[in-house]
Amino acid sequence: MKQKKNIFVQIWYVAYPLLFYYAVALIAMSLCQWLLGSDDEHFVMCQLVSTVITIPFMMPFYRSANYFDFSVVKSSGDQVKKKSSLPEGCIKNIIFSVIIVLCISFALNNLISMTPLVEWSKGYQQANAGFYGSTLGLEILSSAICTPILEEMVFRGILFGRIRGMMAKIPAVLVSALIFAALHFNIVQFIYAFLLGIVLAFLMEKAGHVYVAIAGHMAANLLAVLRTELGLFSNMTDKSISAWVISVLVLVVGIVVLYWHLQKEKEA
Repeated sequence: MKQKKNIFVQIWYVAYPLLFYYAVALIAMSLCQWLLGSDDEHFVMCQLVSTVITIPFMMPFYRSANYFDFSVVKSSGDQVKKKSSLPEGCIKNIIFSVIIVLCISFALNNLISMTPLVEWSKGYQQANAGFYGSTLGLEILSSAICTPILEEMVFRGILFGRIRGMMAKIPAVLVSALIFAALHFNIVQFIYAFLLGIVLAFLMEKAGHVYVAIAGHMAANLLAVLRTELGLFSNMTDKSISAWVISVLVLVVGIVVLYWHLQKEKEA
């Protein structure tokens, strides 16, 4: 009986910040849509405003995370220690994070777009209509800056941080990525978010700080916005042999660099 109670307590410990996040975001989004309009043209503005409103509500959860904090850096093994500033080597970690995530997100977008999944998923098509129905500047500010800050704070800084305090690294990475993916509510974004969530969690685990996940997420979303609005790399989704080969090669490069980057920690 006591063991069941402990399991329930652990589940609630992970779940209630997530429920609080969705409650605040939903209320903020509903108010914005009531004031500005609920059509695709105003979706990005409402998303931006609701994100900015939600961030300060989630800060206390992030600061009290039992594994990661603004002042946490990795020491040895699974132990952590406090520090008053960002960890040493933060610029190097950010550069690696951006390169790795750009390669993997670019390749995944190409490969998924060349499958029938995009045509089958009505939810993905509706989401795209909303996310890319505004001006380029607003889309960059919302999708490529504010949204990554909030989502990484919640899903890596809080969710993964709390799960990581309960279990080993790989199970924690997979569980947090699965939850992150499931909450996108369509098969296309589920696959993309699950794989990207794994990468971002590993990068954060190595650095001991959420800033690397934020930087990577920003890079991925910025690339997605620019590709959609400016028509960049359109030939990479034309289902040609070269598009498949280049996309697979870029994906392999991203995975190899990720593996090498993670191994450098073990050798240090």
